[in-house]
Amino acid sequence: RSLLHQWRNALDLLGIEFRDDLSMMESLSRASERLEWQSQGLPSDSLSLENGVILDRCVRFPLIIDPSGHAIDFIMSKYKQQKIQKTSFLDKAFMKTLAGAVRFGTTLLVENVEKLDPVLNPILNKEIQRTGGRSLVRIGTEEVDYSPKFNIILTTKNPAVKFTPDICSRVTLVNFTVTPAGLQSQSLSRILECEKPEIEKQRNDILKLQGEQNVKLRGLEEQMLKEISAVEGNILDNDRVVEGMERLMKEGAEVEHAIAKSAEVMAEVEHAISKFEPFSLICKHLFVLFAGMREIDFLYEFTAKSFMSILDCVLKGGGKEKSDDEEQRLSYLKTLLCKEVASRVGRGLRAVDKMVFALVLAKVATGQNALDETKEGLSTGDITVMIEEAFGVNFPWIGKGLNNLKEVTFQDITSTVPLLLCSAPGHDVSGRVEAMAKSESKELLSVAMGSAEGYRTAENFIATASKRGTWVMLKNCHLCTDWLEDTLVKLLQSLNAGTHQDFRIFITSEISPKLPTALLQISDIIVAESPTGIKASLSRFFSSISGERFSNSVQNRLYLILGWVHSVIQERLRFMPHGWSEKYGFTEADAIHALDVIDSLVDNACGKRQNLDPEKLPWDAIRTTLRKGVFGGRITGDSDQDILDNLVNKTFVPQAFDVDFKLADVDGAPVLPEGSSKDEVFAWIDSLPSQNPPTWIGLDETAEIARDHMMAESVVKKYGIVTNALSDD
Repeated sequence: RSLLHQWRNALDLLGIEFRDDLSMMESLSRASERLEWQSQGLPSDSLSLENGVILDRCVRFPLIIDPSGHAIDFIMSKYKQQKIQKTSFLDKAFMKTLAGAVRFGTTLLVENVEKLDPVLNPILNKEIQRTGGRSLVRIGTEEVDYSPKFNIILTTKNPAVKFTPDICSRVTLVNFTVTPAGLQSQSLSRILECEKPEIEKQRNDILKLQGEQNVKLRGLEEQMLKEISAVEGNILDNDRVVEGMERLMKEGAEVEHAIAKSAEVMAEVEHAISKFEPFSLICKHLFVLFAGMREIDFLYEFTAKSFMSILDCVLKGGGKEKSDDEEQRLSYLKTLLCKEVASRVGRGLRAVDKMVFALVLAKVATGQNALDETKEGLSTGDITVMIEEAFGVNFPWIGKGLNNLKEVTFQDITSTVPLLLCSAPGHDVSGRVEAMAKSESKELLSVAMGSAEGYRTAENFIATASKRGTWVMLKNCHLCTDWLEDTLVKLLQSLNAGTHQDFRIFITSEISPKLPTALLQISDIIVAESPTGIKASLSRFFSSISGERFSNSVQNRLYLILGWVHSVIQERLRFMPHGWSEKYGFTEADAIHALDVIDSLVDNACGKRQNLDPEKLPWDAIRTTLRKGVFGGRITGDSDQDILDNLVNKTFVPQAFDVDFKLADVDGAPVLPEGSSKDEVFAWIDSLPSQNPPTWIGLDETAEIARDHMMAESVVKKYGIVTNALSDD
């Protein structure tokens, strides 16, 4: 487009006349070809048609980036008569299939080409050897006869793939990734199909008719030129040519009249369609919003395919409010679309980013700023009020997440869309899936990932369950990100319409920047942030301790004190920079390691006796190890070290075994239970309030207010980033 603009300017300067509607696509293809491509499944938007021209004229073998799968369907239809074969590098018979296609001159489509198999190098480089009248090419260790009719088409569904310059120099890259304008065009077609199918049919028929008429006119022009070029001598002396030209001119005039008439009808159709264009423009803006969210977090990879599935759900589910008033109907659909987008996208966002998305969504829906950025001292409560003023109190901007897991599983995702459950470290959500499978009487095959055996088991489970219609859960997938990218993504992309409709795959993982972008793009995501507060942190910690450990009541008491210290350390991270001056990497693994340290120190000092005297426990050794090693090893600031020292020194003391020992020196602080059996410990944790005041963790009462203001500032900052991305687009 840039070159065309430059060429037009150059022609203007030179005073050379040219057609304003000059189009590279019109010059490099005929209308009849484009009509045929569309009948074979190629989308009708300009990007797809331009790519169709490239595919038709490319010299090097094409490598197609096709996230939606429409291009692959088009290729399979286009080359159907040539007995096209579909394969991939994962296919065990790939070498045999490739050799057969090369030898017999058929077309081969290779899927999931993120990395190139070196066996294709001689083919892509056209390293053809001619020996004794034969054309040969090396495939592996074998020399195979090379047919000039052979064609290979490489494809990938991963829009984030990065090919090396070496690969790009040997193929023709054809990118079918949907643009905002392309999505608007597709959305308009989908809206018309559902809302006004008769208008959409009429529009398609007219477009087809206009294409056929243009083809006929071009044919008449070519026939006329052919007649003229074949004349010898004076044209006017040749009665046959004159009569033929008169006939062609008459037919041409009739065709032009028909074109003009169809243009009038098309203008009427376009006028009827124009009423739906504002709604399709909303769709475009929402898609751009999806792209803008990528600017604030690596997790947010929302695709055109996921948006179109949301739009389909709205259009199919919006039949309850059919109305003869088109404006009222479109207003209802717009409201429904915003609700569905918020509920589906919201579940895949972090808590703060839910507010950001809801505010920008309000701007897209109303055209006005929902956030008053000039207002000082904003709180999250103020922002919540702004969202509710824009959409209403019951608007689902929080998203349908774990609490709606059943609805998400059975209604929102399909057998070819995995559900990725991303959680904070130490917050395991696999139990929610297991409980749902049990209540719904679904067979669930689960495997813990991270080992070669786990990889093989997972591949076998997916292959079996996708045919039988059972469920599969892959746990702790943050431990195997390379396998996710190299194997799992390709397995999931190979799932097609033949997959059993009851099949579901759940993937649990900690939130990690190493998660493959391709997996994020093909998955429906639920972000499960761990509940905050001392009680939630204690519950997570004690649920990770095996039951055999609770055999000694004295050590149980030490575990409870450790759990408190660990929970306070974790809670203070939420109040950065007041809790800690830096965001230290304290994890659940630190506390689990501390359990082993305490057991070892107690066993060394007292032996493995059941009746231990609290006064004789190695208090100094425990305090020193926790302050300097287990927890203190992560701390770099002196003031933070003083906070940790004070916390450990005040809790790991013999008085902790006294009745009514307070865990913090403030009013209302919790008191340790009288007994320390396993049941008593868990009952005491359950008795704690869900939310605790900041004074429990050694902070001022105003810390919660300061933290809230910091969250609000983060929302405002991120809102600016996303809205800037929208305006740039």
